[in-house]
Amino acid sequence: MFRRLTLLLGLCALLIAPLHGVSAQSGTISLTDCEIPIGAQGAAKQAAKCGVLSVPEDYNAPNGRQIEIHFVVIPARSSASRREPIFHFEGGPGASAIEFYGLAWYSAYADLNEVHDIVLIDQRGTGKSASLQCTEIAERAFEDLTFDFDIQTEVAESVERARACLTRLSQTNDPQHYITANLARDTDAVRAALGYERINLFGSSYGSWLAQFYLRDFGDRVNAAVLEGVVGPWDRPFLLAPLHADVALRRLFEACAADADCNRAFPDLEQKLAQAVERLQRSVRVSGTSSLTGRSYPVVMNAARFLAAIRSMLYQGSLIGSVPQAIAQAANGVYTLPATVLIASAEQPLSYGMNLSVVCAESVPFYTSDLLEAIPESTYFSALPKDTYSDLCAAWRSAELDEAEIAPISSPVPTLLFVGDFDPITPAAFALTTQARYPNSVLVRFPYQAHTILPYSLCAQRLARAFYANPSPLDTSCDAQDVPFAFAESQRLTYETVTTPTFAARIPTGWRAAGESNGMRFFHSPDALPEFLGIATYRLAGGAPLQQAAFEAISGRYERLFEQARLAQLGVVIVQYTFNTDQEVYIGALITFGLGTQSRAVWYAAPANRFTARFGSLAVEVFGSVIPR
Repeated sequence: MFRRLTLLLGLCALLIAPLHGVSAQSGTISLTDCEIPIGAQGAAKQAAKCGVLSVPEDYNAPNGRQIEIHFVVIPARSSASRREPIFHFEGGPGASAIEFYGLAWYSAYADLNEVHDIVLIDQRGTGKSASLQCTEIAERAFEDLTFDFDIQTEVAESVERARACLTRLSQTNDPQHYITANLARDTDAVRAALGYERINLFGSSYGSWLAQFYLRDFGDRVNAAVLEGVVGPWDRPFLLAPLHADVALRRLFEACAADADCNRAFPDLEQKLAQAVERLQRSVRVSGTSSLTGRSYPVVMNAARFLAAIRSMLYQGSLIGSVPQAIAQAANGVYTLPATVLIASAEQPLSYGMNLSVVCAESVPFYTSDLLEAIPESTYFSALPKDTYSDLCAAWRSAELDEAEIAPISSPVPTLLFVGDFDPITPAAFALTTQARYPNSVLVRFPYQAHTILPYSLCAQRLARAFYANPSPLDTSCDAQDVPFAFAESQRLTYETVTTPTFAARIPTGWRAAGESNGMRFFHSPDALPEFLGIATYRLAGGAPLQQAAFEAISGRYERLFEQARLAQLGVVIVQYTFNTDQEVYIGALITFGLGTQSRAVWYAAPANRFTARFGSLAVEVFGSVIPR
């Protein structure tokens, strides 16, 4: 799987007809009003239009079994200046575009949705579209974390579950028809049914794989494409994944060594990793907290799981800065952060059957024994045998393709390529070879981003909007202002007490007042891209009124807040948001505790690449110091 989402505690345009029950060019399809849940608990809703389209499961037998493709259209807010729609292709393989939109992409599309309809398709095999979910695997994800499986046992168990899943799914579906070329056909059927003549594409990770297949087969219908985490089956990503993770981890070691604060706090980081792995040759039982629900789960931590957690953290620019801390703590026997990351991975709603159908048709059959032998062992991530997928695929039924069907794709369609230099799975080399095959492409490298870029970079969002409007060479210099991540627990902050008419609190030394809104006083750091604090005390009786008062204070100060997650434990409520300033994408968290006259709230926000590293210490320090007056 390419996408690893960890929610912390993503010129001349044709005018498109309004979507109020669309008269399609190749038929008529009815759309109904619906809502997309936003955030982990779905507290916020996005108004949309929902539709279902029947397509053949087997395009070579058009009159045979039909499957339903579920999709959502989020109409552009400005109908007068509507441009070509953006079809969003999700990662995986096996992730639901509709579900992940509310979890990861909502804020990333906020500006684009002004003039573009956003079209989300649960591709066949995912979400509600003839799902190939293997409940035999997914429903035991948390239970599995409580067992100390060795690698051979874990692989054997996975093979048996895949076989059981195939037996069950085969009663209603034929997995061999769930391949990328058919996903592209389904996409074009949705396009035609909606009456769109030309469309834009956005693909992230496996979504870029699908986008390239669509460009190959239906490129004349595309105005422009924006791809990140660029990859195709010809890149052999699954086979090379451990080596690419090695490169990303070494780059992180170098970045920490070059940062005076990080090097002082976490010297000899590679040696500490070796110590942690050696220590975990004997497994230990720990617990991790769900970042979605706040619930605690037991985890048996061993070396393989610890390394898997570190690799998962490398996927997200917002978590990279916490990797040195996680390694140093593990060397001393503390595994809280890796356990929480493993819990988050277990919560991912991935359709494992769909994943196998794609991988076992388009990648694994072309991994010859000579190729397997030629791939060197990974330095850090070699615990999983190279032939693991071969064992799984032997238990699955997948399409038999020839090499021409998965050959590298070239396209004249204008394409904008994003790559993060810390990406541990789809490195810059993949994007560079793609650029060479796409004569009208533009490549942008973000020095401090990882696998997922658009939700975390205002530069990427602005470039995407400009490119869709005028798909031609553009000024990409904003990549040089990519926000460096902060390293967790590396800076030694000192604090000073501030006193206001309503509270006293400790804030970092050197931070300055930045105004007031609805009873909340704001402070900011002296950095060029500042971090923000908001502090308030309220004479309110309950948690909900307190949260509402605090939210109104923040929204009065910062526009367009997008709720991502909400945790409630022991009376403390933490609500996480993302929002854009004029300079960058920010993540913020509101902490409230309501006990009558003791009600207090603290808002902390930082650039996305810095938030995770700082929230745990800075915000909690401030929150614990607030004294109502």
